[in-house]
Amino acid sequence: MREPLDKFMEDLGVGRILSPYETQPWMHYDEEQGISCSAEVRMGPGGDDVEAEIQFLYDDPDAIEEEIKESESDEADDDDEDGEGDDDAQIKRIIIDGREQVLIMRILPVVDDKWSPKTLTVRGKDFANKLGDWEKKGCDFFRACVEALNMGELPDIDELIEQQLQDDSFFGGGRRGRIGRKSPKIKPAQLMGMKQSGGGP
Repeated sequence: MREPLDKFMEDLGVGRILSPYETQPWMHYDEEQGISCSAEVRMGPGGDDVEAEIQFLYDDPDAIEEEIKESESDEADDDDEDGEGDDDAQIKRIIIDGREQVLIMRILPVVDDKWSPKTLTVRGKDFANKLGDWEKKGCDFFRACVEALNMGELPDIDELIEQQLQDDSFFGGGRRGRIGRKSPKIKPAQLMGMKQSGGGP
């Protein structure tokens, strides 16, 4: 994927070419849950390096870390039963000092005034060159988060991973659903209930 810089800025929801050192930020704070989500696109000091980043900041990181452990434990049990889950094993929610880096993407100039994404990491998993059309899907993922923030909602990261970061050759295109929810998480009991009611292998 090679595009002019102004097109990439549009893809990321910025709408203009940033100057060196300039940053375009977005943020939403959910007071009830004690969670902030920030997204930003920033231009490097030389004007030749663009980074897009999404982070969650938790008022009570101990509580969310405990929830993550419980969720991962339930998922591991399900994977043992299914014999699946190897691909998802690399997606890990890591909280450091109450902060979770959700996405980091780097875009660099290539040739003839065209730019191209070079790295894409979502929740610790490297998607660069490991997913069909990963450059476009990374931009779509970021922009969907920005749209949720602009609507005063926390983006539902799990849902967006399912919608935007699946390999079409295995999972099909799928429909684009709601981009944000008041709650960015699904409790393990709800997941188990969905699996029980869904039937099938």
